[in-house]
Amino acid sequence: MSSVSPRMAVRRSGKGPDLVLFHGGMGSWKHWSRNIDALSARFTVHALDHPSYGDSASVSPETTGGAYLDLVHGLFREMFPGEAPLRFAGFSFGGAIAANLARRVPPRVTHLSLVLPGGFPSRRFGDRPTRSYKEAGSDERLFREICRHNLLVNMLSDSRSISEETLDIQAECVRRTRFNSRKVSGGGTLLGDLAQLRGGACRIRLLWGERDDSEFRPAQLLIGEIREAVGTLDVHRIPAAGHWSAYENAPEVNRLMLEFFSS
Repeated sequence: MSSVSPRMAVRRSGKGPDLVLFHGGMGSWKHWSRNIDALSARFTVHALDHPSYGDSASVSPETTGGAYLDLVHGLFREMFPGEAPLRFAGFSFGGAIAANLARRVPPRVTHLSLVLPGGFPSRRFGDRPTRSYKEAGSDERLFREICRHNLLVNMLSDSRSISEETLDIQAECVRRTRFNSRKVSGGGTLLGDLAQLRGGACRIRLLWGERDDSEFRPAQLLIGEIREAVGTLDVHRIPAAGHWSAYENAPEVNRLMLEFFSS
């Protein structure tokens, strides 16, 4: 990387039609670390770091959710000029971004795969028993312990899914997060964006981990709201997987995404 960070960093691999990956909150392109190789066999994969994440330049922490989406839209148009078709996959926070962009750049986006997307209206369901990373101070062991705890609350369904590599990804992503993704994930844009895509040329597939269903993320309610927005919904529940299903059950997610994006 140069000494000056790009406003929105991207890692490209593979050959074929363009496929853009949008990561989740407190994340980076590494949220797709178990998917990129499989997808690159058929597509040119563009794995983004959103502004203020990973290797991308920072934005002001005062930036609103709406201003952030406007910024990403502008940067995206600079990075992907022209009218060539695009395929999108968005996870969580990145799902809200991908849906918003798909609505703004029609008819370029032919396929939109939403992997447990954010962007629903902000509501209080239940309190998540997460721990603050700040309590670790400079204690690396405690920091990784908190990473493990929060992964099992928010991201993964089985402690056996967490390796040292998993903790390395989480620790790096947390430390390099400089924007509050809840401004977008709880910004209420998703359903309106999807409703505007309804009946158009963009095909939509929803992937949702079977174990991502709790008092603070009620699966049937949220899936039902997406179904109401888009009409007939192509939805697949991912077995043995929580929120970060593209990591926890990568083979199944890769199979479903390759099938979808190749059709």
